[in-house]
Amino acid sequence: MKKLLAVLAPLVFALTACVTVDGTTGSTTANTGNSLAMMAVKVGVQAKCVTEINNNTYWKTGSKLLTESKKQELETEVCSCVGEKATTSVTATDLVVAAMDKTSQATLVNKLVTTTLNACVVEVLKN
Repeated sequence: MKKLLAVLAPLVFALTACVTVDGTTGSTTANTGNSLAMMAVKVGVQAKCVTEINNNTYWKTGSKLLTESKKQELETEVCSCVGEKATTSVTATDLVVAAMDKTSQATLVNKLVTTTLNACVVEVLKN
């Protein structure tokens, strides 16, 4: 356990050091390494969204009267929304843990899809 901590602590420190604060907006911007990790999370979340959306109660109800092509179009829009919202709630620590362990990666993706899917379905179906 101490060996794992000895390996992870510098890694977390290094990845955290890669994040800078934009002086104009105060938002967090990541360097290329973090951007690639965020992109990987976004792709994973969007893929999971495609499989989960058909089990979503809001989606089932809201898409009943849609044509198949419109349903596909809105599904893509919902999953893009889920991917965007997911990347705003991921921390550097989450990325490090997910990079080290496939189980943690799957758990993170599931958590992100679960927390953002309903909001995105409602948002897309309202418009």
